[in-house]
Amino acid sequence: MMNEALVTNPIQEYKTSLRRKQIHQGVVIGVENHAPLGKNMQCALIKLNNGLKGLIFEDQFDQHKYRSLVGFIDHTIDFMVLDVTKLGKDAEKVKVFDEEKGIVLLSRVQANEELQEEFWDTADLHHVVTGHVSGFEDERLYVRVKGVICVMPIQDYEYDWTISGRSLIPLGTEITVKITHIDREKKHVRISRKELLEDPWDRVHEKYGVENYYAGRITSVVQDVGVFVKLEPGVEALAWFPNKMPRDGILEGKTCTIRIKNVNAKGRRIASRIVAFPHELT
Repeated sequence: MMNEALVTNPIQEYKTSLRRKQIHQGVVIGVENHAPLGKNMQCALIKLNNGLKGLIFEDQFDQHKYRSLVGFIDHTIDFMVLDVTKLGKDAEKVKVFDEEKGIVLLSRVQANEELQEEFWDTADLHHVVTGHVSGFEDERLYVRVKGVICVMPIQDYEYDWTISGRSLIPLGTEITVKITHIDREKKHVRISRKELLEDPWDRVHEKYGVENYYAGRITSVVQDVGVFVKLEPGVEALAWFPNKMPRDGILEGKTCTIRIKNVNAKGRRIASRIVAFPHELT
């Protein structure tokens, strides 16, 4: 049965939340301009319970200064009801709860501070945690876990060869990872998604038999070494140079058929020979 006090005063839920320092999650549904503390600025808009509207002004959205908050629309974030006393302001003078307009001022910064304290108290090596992608570069992804930005080297995303972390997955995507390094003094955490995935080489003997034939796609050609043929994500075979080349002489990206000569799962090597280029022979 719905609490009668919340029916008569829908904002009471968030007044109680402020007293209890509760952390909530919500989706940014828009960005508007407001002047919550007398200064006009961008505010992230959060849809709250009971038909209320939550505003997080840009100074309370992140300690990092963004040119715009528009990129966060449709992202799930953590937030708390704004505690203005932490900003050195008088709670009696700052209108955190505007009951007439149905507006509640919120803070993502204060929520992240609480979550960070919890993270450093509880997180440890090999723990499995869930976070959201907060940024990326060519060589790494950044994942926010309980307010702490953790670093994932691109080679720790998956077993497959990943060229770049840029636009690999959308910002805000939820992702489960394993902590592989933690330095509390330097506040540095390294994580891996790959360590939670099945290693494709564990079952390679079950899937690829010696003297059998399989289709693959050529990923690279190394002179005096051979041709690398991808059989599945994370598994490549090294093949000899073919006697018959495709018409254009270009191998990268071509599909081909190989014959397996040797499988060394421990050494993560498969020796093979290219026997055909489907639909591309002269």
